[in-house]
Order: sequence, then C-alpha cells, then structure tokens
Amino acid sequence: MSWGKGIALLYSSFVVFMIGLVYMCVQQKDIFLVSADYYKQELAYQDKIDQTQNTYDLSVEPIIDYTETGLAITFPEECSESSGEVSLYRPSNGDMDISIPFKLSLNNTLNVSTDKLEKGLWVLKLNWSKDTKKYYLEQKITI
Repeated sequence: MSWGKGIALLYSSFVVFMIGLVYMCVQQKDIFLVSADYYKQELAYQDKIDQTQNTYDLSVEPIIDYTETGLAITFPEECSESSGEVSLYRPSNGDMDISIPFKLSLNNTLNVSTDKLEKGLWVLKLNWSKDTKKYYLEQKITI
C-alpha cells in the first residue's frame, strides 16, 4: 500500500467515525433540559442556595428511610407543624414526575407511597417552610 492510499484511508475512517458520533448525538434524548421553565428557575437559584443553607443549619437534617410501604421522611423537632411539598423527579422521563403537598403532624414523619413508581433512579426534592423560614433538601434515591 502506498502513502497516498494510507492517508486517504486514515482521513476516510476519521470522517466515518465523526459521522457516526454526530448520528449518535442526534439520536440521544435531551436529558439536560430538565424543566420547561429552566430560565426562571436559574434566576431564583440564590433562593435555593439560601434554603439549602437553612437546612444545613438545622440541628439534624431530615432522615429519609426506604421502608416496605414507601419512603419515611423524619424531620427534626424544630420543623414540627411545618408545611411544604415533596417532589419526586425522574431524570429519564419527565412525564413520571410527581409532587405531593404536605403538612407535618405531631410525630414529624412524612410517609410517601412508592407503589405506583417505577423502579430506578429518582431525585427527591423537599421544599418546606416554618413561619417565614424556607428549607430545601435534594437527594438521589433508588427505588
């Protein structure tokens, strides 16, 4: 084989490789655009940082346990009688996302049923407030 044929073969294989990569990228689902109003959420990101810091400042962070009936989320004593929303976000399919509003009872435990959820990776997002102070916790869970 001559030098000319070798160089032509090298360039041709590189072009075929790049076309294959472009084809794979076009076929991939866009998993980076996770919400329709992402721009609005980015503008309010500092609020989310402050709420996360409020959660870290608690005496104990909420404890998330996976039980036979679902998720049991135990809040610290200073969060008693607070209200908020628990969201379960499915990174692979946005149509499966759910949000459940809640108000804590005296035992500070929130039970979330996972019977209707598919097995796999979920992101649990907790937003709650007590008086005027807001809290936020995000944790990856596998069901």
